[in-house]
Amino acid sequence: MKVTLNWLKQYVDFDWSPEELADRLTMLGIEVEGVVKTGANFPGVVVAEVLTKEKHPNADKLSVCTVNDGKGQRQIVCGAHNFKAGDKVPLVLPGSSLPGSGKEPFTIKVGKIRGVESHGMLCSPQELGLPDNVDGLLILKPDAHPGQPFAEYMGGDKPDVVYDLEITPNRPDLNSVIGIAREISALAGKPLRLPDNNVSEPPQGQPLVQIRLDDKELCPRYTARVIRGVKVGPSPEWLRSMLEKVGIRSISNIVDVTNYVMLETGQPLHAFDYHLLDKNSNPPAIVVRRAAEAEKFVTLDGQERQLKADMLLIADETKGVALAGIMGGQNSEIRNDTVDVLLESAYFKPQNIRATSKRLDLRTESSYRFERGGDVGICDWASRRAARLIIETSGGTLPSPAVDAYPVPAPQKQITLRHEKVNELLGLNLAPEQIEAYLEKLELRLAVRKPRPVGESGPSEPVTFKIPTFRVDLKREVDLIEEVGRLYGVDRIPSTPPRGALGSNEFDTRHDEYADVRRILTGLGLFEAQGQTLISEKAARLAVGEKIVALANPLSSDMNVLRPGLLPGLLDTLRHNVSRRNDSMTLFEIGRAFTREGAKISEQRRLAIAITGRRDPLFWSGADRDALFDAWDLKGILEEFFDHAGLKGCSMSGRQDAGRIFLEAADIQLGKLRIGEMGQLSPALLKEYDLRDPVWLADLDLDLILRRRSAGKNFKALPAFPSIRRDVAMLAPESATHDAVLQTVRQAKAAFLESVELFDVFRGKNVPEGRKSMAYAFIYRSPERTLTDAEVNATHASVVEALRQKLEATIRE
Repeated sequence: MKVTLNWLKQYVDFDWSPEELADRLTMLGIEVEGVVKTGANFPGVVVAEVLTKEKHPNADKLSVCTVNDGKGQRQIVCGAHNFKAGDKVPLVLPGSSLPGSGKEPFTIKVGKIRGVESHGMLCSPQELGLPDNVDGLLILKPDAHPGQPFAEYMGGDKPDVVYDLEITPNRPDLNSVIGIAREISALAGKPLRLPDNNVSEPPQGQPLVQIRLDDKELCPRYTARVIRGVKVGPSPEWLRSMLEKVGIRSISNIVDVTNYVMLETGQPLHAFDYHLLDKNSNPPAIVVRRAAEAEKFVTLDGQERQLKADMLLIADETKGVALAGIMGGQNSEIRNDTVDVLLESAYFKPQNIRATSKRLDLRTESSYRFERGGDVGICDWASRRAARLIIETSGGTLPSPAVDAYPVPAPQKQITLRHEKVNELLGLNLAPEQIEAYLEKLELRLAVRKPRPVGESGPSEPVTFKIPTFRVDLKREVDLIEEVGRLYGVDRIPSTPPRGALGSNEFDTRHDEYADVRRILTGLGLFEAQGQTLISEKAARLAVGEKIVALANPLSSDMNVLRPGLLPGLLDTLRHNVSRRNDSMTLFEIGRAFTREGAKISEQRRLAIAITGRRDPLFWSGADRDALFDAWDLKGILEEFFDHAGLKGCSMSGRQDAGRIFLEAADIQLGKLRIGEMGQLSPALLKEYDLRDPVWLADLDLDLILRRRSAGKNFKALPAFPSIRRDVAMLAPESATHDAVLQTVRQAKAAFLESVELFDVFRGKNVPEGRKSMAYAFIYRSPERTLTDAEVNATHASVVEALRQKLEATIRE
């Protein structure tokens, strides 16, 4: 929405500077995207007529022109290409300064350009600081006179400022100059001056048109006036200049008036050539109906459009004449020989206009306003205003009364407000009189006030306000409170904490826990993936079989169930990366998973990990340059994660049934609780997901992990005393696991034992069948003193004895 400073001042008085107005509009909630000063003095800029245009002898992209500046001819070198001989263009004379657009002023001098003298400069709109965005020179109207000062051509020396405003969809009333002026009036405390819309119109008589609303839902109100005896021609300078400042091209006096009133009031209007309407009925009929399926209609832009049955059409008895609320038709447009005009001003259902505009890919200034919700109460007022301006600019009379088809007038909307609620929400201490004064400045009229009983004190009684039809955004009490806050000044509202607010929330703790999990895993070299909550039923059955949660109205067959686990999504991520030659990945994902048990749907937070490809980055040398990730890499990642997360006593044990996803699998236990599983992806799924290298996966119950972990952090100082190492090599049964050895050592409760490390496993020569050789390093240290060999030997002997008895191990000497 573009509006000018001088246009606003026609409706309300204020003495703010252009910059201050921009700031105040912003604080009212109207974003100012751009401010362009225009129409100021243009010293040394005149209108010139191009007489000749020839190619520059030394430059392919330049031309040498001869122009008439009103006093004689001069030679100009120009780089633009959008003009021809006979065009009128702005010329900066030598010695004059040109401000440009956002640039430092510079002075035009006589000089040579590629060997050819140039006595001045032909200008683009941007170089003159005008808002028009033209690739080349500013081409002026043919009636411009050579030598005429450019400032005079632009409507005098009076400066103006064009504001480019971003209007939020909930405030359609601000898509008008009067709407913006109303906001300024309320903020400045100055009265709003509405333009004159009085017309000489017979109060009674035979109408020259009849209106038939075949679809009252899509068009609840339609007004029409017939203006006879108009003369179509160019618009007066004030009208043409105002439209061009805000970026609308002048067409003719009739069409320009409808555009002007649309910008002024926010109500789109349309003018038909009255004599191009079908005359089969008396008087001619305007029929507001839905289009027939596949009905064809040629709009004003010359395109034939095929309509759907849910699109609203303005028609006569035999044909469509306008696409309701969007664009008129070529078969009824205003022409140079038009003498009688039918003026339309109506209200159309926003949802229908929005759907039609989107489906036809046809967006106009009219559709922009209608699809955001217009003012049903302004239709006749705007029609009278436009009729008055048409008569002023093109002559004509109103020989018959207007026709206003409004079968079911909209009820007066009212909202009740509690004064104490205003102060409670805004954190202010406003008196009831102040609150009511703010709202009345916005033309909200007090409808009902309940007086308090005599002698009674306490909170004031609620008051009820009548809401004007142009404020379609006001629906609830809180909307009125927001209006009070806007006029009081958002910048003046103190920053105080809400009364009764809690300092923390359980979700804060949960967020911090998840952030800590992410920190640990990224520290281990993993990258986070984020998959879709909705997946295909086929992928879901990989995880839980029949326990899936299906959607009643899925978006597509690929997104028809809630994911029961994270592994299917991670496999899709792996496939996506491998197909793009990213073969080595270490990924994790945190997310919600959903399963069904009968009628009950449960939700869990889960953690999934997937690794595949090379363990180390590809390098030209090294024994392990081609080594792939294996189960021990995944096991190491999990152990490190559990350790950093504060989860003690986790173990992993293989299982017979690998399930639907795994080739081999192991359960992850915390004591007797199963907290997840890990394993290798089956070859069938490896092929189905187009993966090359083995894939190792883990799926964990994150909620259970976070509940069971110890979140405390303990600091241990670096050891100050030396350690003593004792090695043990033993023959153990093949069934003995490393976890069993560690469990046996822990149960021995050896004093001063700091760590145990497995450094060798051997099977083969000199090792009996069914047994294996395992070698461990035991590190002993005291935090208080240096240990003696005798102390270490004594406690180490108890560990060795425990290994003999519990594991049936034979100690190798």
